[in-house]
Amino acid sequence: MRNLTDRVAVVTGAGSGIGRATSEALAERGCHLALVDVSEQALAETARLIEAQGRAASTHVVDVRDADAMEALPDVVVSAHGGCHILVNNAGVTSAGPFEDEPLDDLRWIVDINMWGVVLGCRAFLPHLRKADEAHIVNLSSMVGLLGFAQNAPYAMTKGAVRSFSEALRSELATASIGVTTVFPGAINTNIMSTARGSKADRLAPLAKSRLAPIVMRPPSAVAKRIVRAIERNKGRVVVGPDAHLVSVWSRLAPGRSGLIGRLTEKM
Repeated sequence: MRNLTDRVAVVTGAGSGIGRATSEALAERGCHLALVDVSEQALAETARLIEAQGRAASTHVVDVRDADAMEALPDVVVSAHGGCHILVNNAGVTSAGPFEDEPLDDLRWIVDINMWGVVLGCRAFLPHLRKADEAHIVNLSSMVGLLGFAQNAPYAMTKGAVRSFSEALRSELATASIGVTTVFPGAINTNIMSTARGSKADRLAPLAKSRLAPIVMRPPSAVAKRIVRAIERNKGRVVVGPDAHLVSVWSRLAPGRSGLIGRLTEKM
């Protein structure tokens, strides 16, 4: 999609972090935005930022786990904007701690949001994207979708699923006018850590607020810029951050050898 002017983009998890930054970046390129999140207040702030750029923004308080709400969302978006061209499945959560300590409710929570949220989004919007002259889907995975980390198994499970699903979907839509991009960010300074679950979750929030955060974590805008570029160039895979690139190389050169990373994680 070389020309994004007056295209309509749907972004889930648009209330903060990568979702807000991506919405702003798309607006800068001329898109109108349908903003989706569970927080009405956060959506209102993102909408204000979009409208300040002279682009139209609609807000939709929807939980991506809700199949009925997601199925109804495209008609609401098309009614508000007259069409739909871009879908960014960004909404996500994380957890930290040994897999055996994870309550089943927390496992269902992370799978429902990170995996089913992507599936439901694609399922609901694909018929409408097919009606556009050209369209694009962006699904957010993670560097742990390339190589699973210890103390992060449920998150890695969901992001690995997003990777495989997105690659298959891109192949399936190869003859259509719909591109699919999978994004693999490294450590990004968002509020995902403050909402984390798991027995070690209390260690994540202080890290995001520490003095090291600006050094070891990249800003959401770094991911947003790469997402916009990927849409314009129809790139299938985007890896963001030196840590994610290192993991990508490791996963190819030493597949199945994650024991060293596990031992390092235990020491840390």
